[in-house]
Amino acid sequence: MDLRRVRLQLTALNLVLFALAIGVVSVLVVRAGYERIDNAAQREAQGALGDLLVNRINVDPEPPANTWLVNVEEREIVALGDPYVEPPLLELAREAGEGRSFGSFRSKSDGRWLAATQRMNLEFHAVAAIDLGPFDDEKASLRTRAAAVAVALTAACALIGYWFAGRSLSPARRAMEQQRDFIADAAHELRTPLAVIRASASHILSRPRENAEYRESLAEILAAAERAGVGVGELLELARLDAGQARPRLAPLRLDLLVEEVAAAIRVDAVQITALEGEALVVDADYALLHQVVETLTRNAAARARRVQLSTAPSGDRAVIEIRDDGPGFDPKVLPHVFDRFRRGDRKGSTGLGMAIAKSIVEAHGGSIVAENAATGGAIVRITLRRT
Repeated sequence: MDLRRVRLQLTALNLVLFALAIGVVSVLVVRAGYERIDNAAQREAQGALGDLLVNRINVDPEPPANTWLVNVEEREIVALGDPYVEPPLLELAREAGEGRSFGSFRSKSDGRWLAATQRMNLEFHAVAAIDLGPFDDEKASLRTRAAAVAVALTAACALIGYWFAGRSLSPARRAMEQQRDFIADAAHELRTPLAVIRASASHILSRPRENAEYRESLAEILAAAERAGVGVGELLELARLDAGQARPRLAPLRLDLLVEEVAAAIRVDAVQITALEGEALVVDADYALLHQVVETLTRNAAARARRVQLSTAPSGDRAVIEIRDDGPGFDPKVLPHVFDRFRRGDRKGSTGLGMAIAKSIVEAHGGSIVAENAATGGAIVRITLRRT
């Protein structure tokens, strides 16, 4: 699955939906703005008409510009103020008689105008006209601003949608990465045992051999198959830990007793494994998983040393398990990557997955694990867990 393509498709879909919503809102905002501007124009025209009526009552010699008296029956038109435009006065006055108070018209030279009309008496209608140019400019400005805001919001929504699409696809990306890593790790782990099995089988079948040679080749094949089985089992366990499926079943656990049990259970020729007596330390942990961690680390140490010492100690609200040995210690080049998958410090280990599994289990318990070389020689692996 091409997650990048899916992300772009989700972004495009979200963008279309956001663009439609923004478009609808923009249209509603512009229409509301138009209505406000038209109302302002009508108020101004009505104000000009009111000024005309006041001037007529007060017999003001200087009536407002663009004002007229119109007699529809006699088709008589009297210009009161200076006329800058020639509106269809008779038609406007006639429409006023039919109940319309405002009418817009277009001048050939001066653009759009708005006329307010009101009957003065039985014969005459008063007409006042205002230029709609400033109001049309305000409408154009409103459209421009609304379009700019809509474009900016659409662009912002595109970026936000792209980010959210990436966030929503993160679990799928992690799952695909885990699947890819698992396949790569499985191929890496099975390559050597399968090569040994194929080489041993080909060698023994190349010609008739003695029984001892058959037994030797079958022993090699069995050892390689067992190694492959262990590696596959560890890979599956690591995959479950990565996917969060192997969750610890927490219960109170005495760490001092756990290390004593591990030290007593492991027997390696020519290696002394001891557990120092310590105070009672209780943590909430999964016994089986934590036992596996301590046992793996102890066996790794026993494969490289003659003395392995396990101990526990409190550290504030934490409990510390320490596995110390007198071996050669970690290679300084390997030490920063000792918990990486398939990272072996030498050929004495098994698959190179044990340390990675131990780290995953400890972190699943909310703890931490570190490895270092002791100043007096040997290696130290330290596990820190929260005390109850």
